[in-house]
Amino acid sequence: MIIDALTIVRGRELHLKNQAKGWIQSVRKPNRWIIVGMDEDVTVPDTGGKIDVITERVDTTNESLPLAEARNRAAQLSNAEAMIFLDVDCIPSPNMLTAFEDAIGESDRLWMGSPRYLPAGATTSDWSMQELREKAIAHPLQPTLDDGERQPSTEYEKFWSLCFAITRNSFQTIGGFSEDFAGYGGEDTDFAFAARQTNVPFGFVGAMAYHQHHAVCKPPLNHFDAIIRNAIQFRRRWDCWPMESWLNAFAQRGFVRFESERDILEVIKHPTEDQIQDASVMTPAGF
Repeated sequence: MIIDALTIVRGRELHLKNQAKGWIQSVRKPNRWIIVGMDEDVTVPDTGGKIDVITERVDTTNESLPLAEARNRAAQLSNAEAMIFLDVDCIPSPNMLTAFEDAIGESDRLWMGSPRYLPAGATTSDWSMQELREKAIAHPLQPTLDDGERQPSTEYEKFWSLCFAITRNSFQTIGGFSEDFAGYGGEDTDFAFAARQTNVPFGFVGAMAYHQHHAVCKPPLNHFDAIIRNAIQFRRRWDCWPMESWLNAFAQRGFVRFESERDILEVIKHPTEDQIQDASVMTPAGF
């Protein structure tokens, strides 16, 4: 099977280099690694000549990162039978691609992989795959699967776009990522709901990727405008609210009025730069 790896990026140069180091150690290499830069040209990491790398860029038309557009552009550049979308923060485990390939070969689904989260400092200097495996932990909201284990699911709301595989045909059936969503929040859940609407089955697979640590904003006030805009867009399309925990957190802090049952989401005030900084934390596992 021909399989391409697809990554979108802005900044995160060290993370991209670490991802390249992971691909070099992969038991099965992607046929091509397609990297799309957002508002920047891609600095191609060294793959030792072992992987064919294709790069492209897309640019913002507003203040938000064009995440959906960049993923769609990466898919357009691929002519493979299947595609693995891997967030720039993720390092593929040696068997990740093989686990995805076996899953797709068994069943044409939207397959979400198994990200494991690393502590701070785990990848800032030289590292080994064994060290990453020993240090990484599973996210409590996602299934914990063994290598290659597969679990069909109807819980489309648990889909996250940081590590997944899909055939070209199923991606086209879904229609790609909706570019009505701009910036962070909601676009991956929208993609999953579109998969459900178009009868593309869903599932989880033990395809391990190691998520590199970075500071997080809790709640994500650094993406406040995009989350509000995308939540309203999602509500119009699917008749339910996404990201309710974040919207409730915004409401508790007085930034919005959010009443899910009464279909109300109103901005009261915007977070200041100081408030955004105060919400930034270095949690041990990065979530």
